Amino acid sequence: MPTREQLLAHLWNEVINPNLRTDGLHNILRECARHPDGPFGDTGAAIRRMLDAGVSPRDLGLFARATAYEAVFGVLYALSDPGVDGDDVLMLHEGLLRADPSGLEGRPGSAEPAP
Repeated sequence: MPTREQLLAHLWNEVINPNLRTDGLHNILRECARHPDGPFGDTGAAIRRMLDAGVSPRDLGLFARATAYEAVFGVLYALSDPGVDGDDVLMLHEGLLRADPSGLEGRPGSAEPAP
């Protein structure tokens, strides 16, 4: 099990900073084209619209990096307040898509505003 410092370094190096790599955008575009009805399948079209509008891949990466930081920060904060009963945090990632309140598990239409 890593130390706190090792975990935080891992999160920066493997979750936050990889968003600066432009190949990640191309991977998302490719996967969304292959699975348009899969989880986050509508993301590829959104990225394509931004690129077509002149947003640079670097700017998209900077935005994604900041968003990833906010998400990681929020998760780490939530693990301590409110926390998890009995510190049962192992394998939480397996239930994340099922937690989507729309019931669509991140698929297209899941980000529609609530009525």
